[in-house]
Amino acid sequence: MTHQKLRLLTLLTLLTSPATGDVIASTSFDGRTLTEVNTANDTATGLNWVVNGVLDPGNMTSLNATDGPLALFNTAGKVTEDMFAPAINTGNGNTFWTTSINLTVAPGSTVTLTEVTFDNWSINAGQDQNVNRRSDFTITLFDPSGTVLDTVDLLDSLSGTAAGVPTETIPFTTPIALDAVGTYKIVIKGGDFAGNDETGNHTAIDNLFINGTVITGLPLEITFISYSSETDSLTLIWNSVEGERYLVAYSTDFQNWTSELDSDIAADEGNSTTRIFDFSDTELGGARRVFFRVELKPEE
Repeated sequence: MTHQKLRLLTLLTLLTSPATGDVIASTSFDGRTLTEVNTANDTATGLNWVVNGVLDPGNMTSLNATDGPLALFNTAGKVTEDMFAPAINTGNGNTFWTTSINLTVAPGSTVTLTEVTFDNWSINAGQDQNVNRRSDFTITLFDPSGTVLDTVDLLDSLSGTAAGVPTETIPFTTPIALDAVGTYKIVIKGGDFAGNDETGNHTAIDNLFINGTVITGLPLEITFISYSSETDSLTLIWNSVEGERYLVAYSTDFQNWTSELDSDIAADEGNSTTRIFDFSDTELGGARRVFFRVELKPEE
């Protein structure tokens, strides 16, 4: 086999981790702490975010309609210790709070957002009582440049009573891929501002979930290919993920991929893997062109 006769072609493939419905980030607010207690500029810290495909969103604060800081209810021994409850009476129309969650996609992940869910509480004077009041919510997603990608409303949502608390789901208009570099921001607006006026109480949320789909791992592609006629060997380099295993298949007709150079390759350290394959023991000596494909080895 000579270098002049063999034409080497690469085939780009994607990592085969499936995109399925996932929780992108969630917090129950249980055990959360405050930088200050029941004063303006309260910042909810220690949220123990559970994340998938994104970095930890960090802290949350609340602002009023003029972007002024709000306190968070934190009465000892009360449910407000374990939820996000801004201290503002949101009744009687056009009174609300906002809070924001930062989302930065983790390296090696592809993330798409589909919906936001949370438990809807109406708090009476920051105590345990949950009274059946109407509240409005808006979810707005900003891209890293500050451009609004989508905004959706949930109007006149009835909070729960002592018998149970409803979980509200607010889907985005269409799934939104977080494919820009930088930090996205989800802004939640809660209170009484767009629907029917309601008797005043404090609007709170609990058990916050940001849902979507996640594909983990870097795009899998052959980034370097070289054939040596002197040693009759092929060098391949491809993007990889530590801990994963790969196989390298080849085809002379782009149809049949049953032939393999190696069916079990452990990824190198870092984000790429390099392998040199000896062609002397293959049937490729008479081939005029060959296609190569790197695949993520299925779990056994």
